[in-house]
Amino acid sequence: MAETKPEIEMSEEERKIAKMSSLKKKAINASNRFKNSFSKKGRKSSSKVMSVTIEDDIDAEDLQSLDAFRQALVLDELLPSNLDDLHMMLRFLRARKFDIEKAKQMWSDMIQWRKDFGADTIIEEFEFEEIDDVMKHYPQGYHGVDKEGRPVYIERLGQIDANKLLQVTTMDRYVKYHVREFEKTFKIKFPACSVAAKKHIDQSTTILDVQGVGLKNFSKSARELLQRLLKIDNDNYPETLNRMFIINAGSGFRLLWSTVKSFLDPKTTAKIHVLGNKYHSKLLEVIDASELPEFFGGACTCEDKGGCMRSDKGPWNDPEVLKSLVRNNKKMDEDNVHEKQVATIDKSMMEWPTKTQKIENIPVSKECYVRKGAPKKGDGLLVGGVMAFVMGIVAMVRLSKDVPRKLTEAALYGNSVCYEDSSMSKHNQAQFAAPVSSSEYMLMVKRMAELEEKCMFLDLKPANVESEKEEKLQAALNRVQVLEQELTETKKALEETLVGQREILAYIEKKKKKKKLFFGF
Repeated sequence: MAETKPEIEMSEEERKIAKMSSLKKKAINASNRFKNSFSKKGRKSSSKVMSVTIEDDIDAEDLQSLDAFRQALVLDELLPSNLDDLHMMLRFLRARKFDIEKAKQMWSDMIQWRKDFGADTIIEEFEFEEIDDVMKHYPQGYHGVDKEGRPVYIERLGQIDANKLLQVTTMDRYVKYHVREFEKTFKIKFPACSVAAKKHIDQSTTILDVQGVGLKNFSKSARELLQRLLKIDNDNYPETLNRMFIINAGSGFRLLWSTVKSFLDPKTTAKIHVLGNKYHSKLLEVIDASELPEFFGGACTCEDKGGCMRSDKGPWNDPEVLKSLVRNNKKMDEDNVHEKQVATIDKSMMEWPTKTQKIENIPVSKECYVRKGAPKKGDGLLVGGVMAFVMGIVAMVRLSKDVPRKLTEAALYGNSVCYEDSSMSKHNQAQFAAPVSSSEYMLMVKRMAELEEKCMFLDLKPANVESEKEEKLQAALNRVQVLEQELTETKKALEETLVGQREILAYIEKKKKKKKLFFGF
């Protein structure tokens, strides 16, 4: 009996680990879907994960730049759905100081790198079995969060042994592990921190312990590895550092840093704090003692997890937080159903169907009509039509507050657009408002027709505007020519006057000389 008890306890522990692993996989999926949904829903100022409200930090000025950047990416077909994320785009813009062309080139290079490297599937496809041995020779990892909810990343550079590291793994495999951890950070750690902090988190606080760092730590292979990692981070995961603490820095290191930082961007240097061996109070200003390892002056030991550097402590290991991300799948499914219904109604509005679905020409006003399949009459007309429909949809949303589930035959030309009640749960039905009344809907249709008529009128306007502009420009040119002629005549008169003045001055000088000669005798 005594021998079976440990086996039962081990089995329970294994079940817990398996359950946590399953939750994390589901959380990755939920995080991706939540991110994509958030990007598509019109730049909301806040988003909700179940009952948790997550504050967003994107301001109006950033949104303008984001809109322009996103349009540029869409036009060049550089925006796959899994990367359609406002905060990700914002990080690339900030990395290139909001220069859209440079940011677009950086984004394009990142897309190509992800395809070549296989970053999109690396979490599922790559296993790093040698992690325990690697950690002995390169201690690094996440541990806890700072007081603002950002994850804390720690590297103990003085304990790196590159030669032994490359005996237990290869450089290529370590680089893949590094990329996989970055992907997990964006898909699990940052979303979990966002839920826990109730605000968007996509940056970390880093602690670099350089105690004991010497030439032995930076052999040729170590330098090559660090260069590869830094290039990947800077090129493909920009602006993820909120602040960095370099601790246990000797006087030589601090002297070198004071020289180097003068050549760096002030925004970059403001993030980096170089400290000696009296760093504890500074770290405790930004990281709670319970989240800071004991060897850095904190109160955490993680004894039950094999030590702080192996514990991976943080909200991303909290089952409740992970469940919040997983449960969000259901909410995203409901939102997707809602979006499909919007798209269905929008499509019906664009095509103006009838019961028979055979009538091609549908009158819109006395002077114009929309004909399905009609040839284009210029880009201006196309834009005018699109604007009319957009304005109509906006009007419909304002009238109905929510897109109606069912449009009755009295709503529009005796047509009905229905959804099967049997396929809708009571929960989904409760999300939709009552159908729009016939009078309100006809008012909206009439407004659409008026807007389209105005767009048609404006579409015809540019030709007249151009002729008016030409007339005004010609009149301005004529006026300029008249002024030039007047200026020429004025200049000529001034020159003649100047000549006359010179002649008078010469005559006066001549008279003065004669007087001097006369009185001289």
